[in-house]
Amino acid sequence: MERDRGLLRFDGMRSALLVVTVGLAAGVCLILVDRALLWAERRGWIYYRKTKGRTAALAEEFSPAAQAVKRAMEQERIRKNVRPAESPPLAVDLDKGVARIRGSQPGRQASAGPNENE
Repeated sequence: MERDRGLLRFDGMRSALLVVTVGLAAGVCLILVDRALLWAERRGWIYYRKTKGRTAALAEEFSPAAQAVKRAMEQERIRKNVRPAESPPLAVDLDKGVARIRGSQPGRQASAGPNENE
């Protein structure tokens, strides 16, 4: 049974075959374009999927989510009272039986061992 719709004639099997062929051709074209863009990215011509450009890094810097994460990390650091370049304020070595407490003066540590008198 053939139906006439405008200038094209459709029957069931030909229509299905046409749709499948067009879909496959579109998929192959998309894969080829993706591969070509990845090749251009490896050559350093564009930023596509693997590397971020300067604009993406800048947008990430000013995004509210990134700012919230930085703020939370800073608050956690302040809450722990640990400076980023320093060791933690307390170090305990259970094997040696020594506890080290960072004093107020940088570079000077107080230590207490099991054989030391208080």
